[in-house]
This record gives sequence, structure tokens and C-alpha cells, in this order.
Amino acid sequence: MSQKKLPLKSALSVLLAALTLFALGGCQKEIPDTPPLPSADTEPTATVTEPPTLPTEDITQPTLPPEPEPLEKYLEYYEQNNDFVGWIQIPSLKRSNGELYIDYPVVQADDNQEYIDKSFDGEYSRAGTIYADYKVPITATSHADNITLYGHSMADRTFFRMVLDYKSGVDYVKEHYLINFDTRWEENQYVVVACFLIGIYEWQDDEPLFEYFKCRNFETEEEYNYFYENIMYRSYYLSDIECEYGDEFLTLSTCAYDFEDSRFVVVARKVRENEDISGYQDSYVKNPDRHKPSNV
Repeated sequence: MSQKKLPLKSALSVLLAALTLFALGGCQKEIPDTPPLPSADTEPTATVTEPPTLPTEDITQPTLPPEPEPLEKYLEYYEQNNDFVGWIQIPSLKRSNGELYIDYPVVQADDNQEYIDKSFDGEYSRAGTIYADYKVPITATSHADNITLYGHSMADRTFFRMVLDYKSGVDYVKEHYLINFDTRWEENQYVVVACFLIGIYEWQDDEPLFEYFKCRNFETEEEYNYFYENIMYRSYYLSDIECEYGDEFLTLSTCAYDFEDSRFVVVARKVRENEDISGYQDSYVKNPDRHKPSNV
């Protein structure tokens, strides 16, 4: 049986159609119309995006200086009485036997009444103990800008009785212009800048009451100026000793007998580091215009 041959034109048409179908089938496999869905037993994979982070910097914390160690020479006094905070001494004020008139431990309590009639040993004593104003604690790293020490002026010339002699004249202050006050942690020297007599009540003065005992910390230069101008306004003496905002002061306060409820006060400035004090001693002169309480 003889086979019929397709005309050449028809054969070419059939071949072209076959190639077209093959090409379409291949494209469908490579580029699907829709993305494939996950199968029932396959969970979609979540993409986790980490939050952005700032670059880290090396932050070095400031190193605080170590607290000073207590001075060894005062350890026994602190062991004896934990209120012990320092030692007051006027090295030039000597008795005939060489002992110092003012050479005492200093305490600080929770109020200013505790040691008025209590000895350093804790026993009753009319002479009491020299004590620092309680408002600003004396610690290893801080204390008041102006530390006030209180002491009785005893008739036997003990405790702060010799402080009263600072009003006796220029020669006396020249001889005893240096005061030592050590804390438990630090040795300090002070130079006398003012000495004055004052009352504690408004009616005792024709000027506004100067409450020197409340001048503890000088938060502003104005507060410092108020303190300094008032002590120099009343001072028996003037000198070449300069004072400025930022200096530290020591105030000695004791009862006087010039009039009822009078006080005699000596104020000294802490010697600055590497300060030359050699010219101070001879610079004291009498203050001709000092302010006096109204009943003196």
C-alpha cells in the first residue's frame, strides 16, 4: 500500500506548530504565573531582621582618688571616743613648764549641747570638751568651709581661756598668729586674720546681728563676702594676709566677760599649699575703726 506524502508547505506548518508548543512549555516551567504555595506540612520561613545598633564606644569611668587614711597618731583617740574628729593646738602658747595652754582633742556630736559639760572620756565635767559645730560633719573627704570650734574659758586658764588674750594687743597676736587644727586625716595650719568681741542678741548692737556661728559653707561669693566683710569690720587687727572666695577658715569661739552673753571670736585662714607666710607675723596693726558692740 503506497503512503501519501504531505505537501512540503503542509509539513513545514506542522513542524513550526510543534516547536511553538515546546517553547511555551519550557517558559511555563521557568517562570510560573504565581509563586508556589507551601505544602501542608511545611511552615513558611520568617525573615528575622535585627534592630540597628549604634557603634559602641569605650566609656572610661573617672577614677576617684582613694580616701585618705586616718593619721596614725590619732587612732587611739578615735578608739577611745568615736566622736573624735581632730586636734586643736596653738604651738606658741606655752606654760612655764613648756606644756601648751591649748592642746586638746576635738569632738563633733549630733548637736552642740552634748559636750558642754561632758569630758572626752564621757564623764561629767564643768569644763566640757572642745567641740566642732555639728551642722557640717568633718569626714575624710569633706568639712565646712568655715569650721567653728567652741570651748569654755575656764578660770584656771585651761581650754579656751587663753583665746581671750588675743584682744590684749598687737604684740600678742603677732606672737601667736599660727594655729594648728588637724582632722583625723589631715594636718592643717592656719593664720589669724580677725579677732572680735560680739554679742549674741540684736539689742546688744546698733548694727544688724552678725551670726558668725551660722557662716558654715559659702555657696556663693556673696555669702563669702558677707562673712569676710563682717569679721574684718569688727576685728581688733588688720594685716597683710589676703583672703579670697574658696579659702577655708577656722573659727574659735568662747564666752567673754565684757558684758552679759558676750563672745570673743578668733578667725584664722588655712595656709594654702606652698604659701609663703614669713611676712605675715610682723604685718599686724591695730584697727582704728573697728566696730564695737553698742554696750562697750
